[in-house]
Amino acid sequence: MHRRAAHPEGLVLTKPNGDQRGFVDPKRSDGGHVLEDLWVMQGSVCDLKCKHCYTASSPQNHRLEQIRFGELRPHLEEAARFGVRRIYFTGGEPFVNRDVLEGRTTRNEEFLASLEFALTLAPVEILSNGRRYIRNHFEALQTLRVRHGDRLKLRITLESPEPARHDAIRGKGTFAQTVATVRDLAAMGFFPVITAERPLLTLQSDEEIREAYRALFCGLAIEVNLIENILESGHELTRIAQAGGAPHAEVFITTNCFSILGKAPESLMCHFSRCIQKVEGEIRYYPCPVIYDDPHFELGRTLGESLRRVYLAHKNCYDYCLKGRGASCRTKAI
Repeated sequence: MHRRAAHPEGLVLTKPNGDQRGFVDPKRSDGGHVLEDLWVMQGSVCDLKCKHCYTASSPQNHRLEQIRFGELRPHLEEAARFGVRRIYFTGGEPFVNRDVLEGRTTRNEEFLASLEFALTLAPVEILSNGRRYIRNHFEALQTLRVRHGDRLKLRITLESPEPARHDAIRGKGTFAQTVATVRDLAAMGFFPVITAERPLLTLQSDEEIREAYRALFCGLAIEVNLIENILESGHELTRIAQAGGAPHAEVFITTNCFSILGKAPESLMCHFSRCIQKVEGEIRYYPCPVIYDDPHFELGRTLGESLRRVYLAHKNCYDYCLKGRGASCRTKAI
């Protein structure tokens, strides 16, 4: 197996004029490192192939591999020792794997085992497209809801309150399936979080967006969480090329950028979070879930190894966290 470079190997840390590359140090408390958020990328396989997906997830993309419960458990236990406050499962689509997509089973049992154990350690949030595969897991989710209550939250992507606009992004018929899922989850007692890409919505204000989703789910208690940036990675790079454009050049983010852009290093999620990915059969830690499968940003094979300085060199560090209105992938209700 070829050697993968380790962060920050290969990165220029000082410009010829002496400017230093910006960095973020991990959070500390009482003399030691602490972790607030742990993100688990369950793989890049998905039943959809959305045009803007930054991980280029699809039924054929297995680059990020499914993490089995036996592999994940020691990492969850280590996260608990560092005081993890919330665990996020994302993908891809967490409720699918190859066996589910190819019809050999109806449920992702490895994910359910990981989910059940994670809930004993911290509150958990699952990011899902809300299509038919999550519905095969309703019985298990209802059992976990009874056992753990509000410690389990589901974040469901609905790109627009208008069926045609959502289906244009996610595929014909997906709007109806996702709306039905949200209503069913609410009937189970969940408090669904509706997630959407803000740049894809044509409504002019957050209040208009809120009211449109409220009207769609009249009488249901929901939150609406907007993602402010379309990331230039995954399928978005293909779209840009097809339109005759080119990706924005990577920016050398200096230590002065924080004050110029009005962002504190502590506001970036690489200060308080880490992300687990499985690549080439091995668990690897990354600063956050918007950077994936890039050896320049691998921080180690254990959480303890990963809690070290992160240099800001990925274009998403600038576009999403510093220049954009991002800096965190946490649920933030509008």
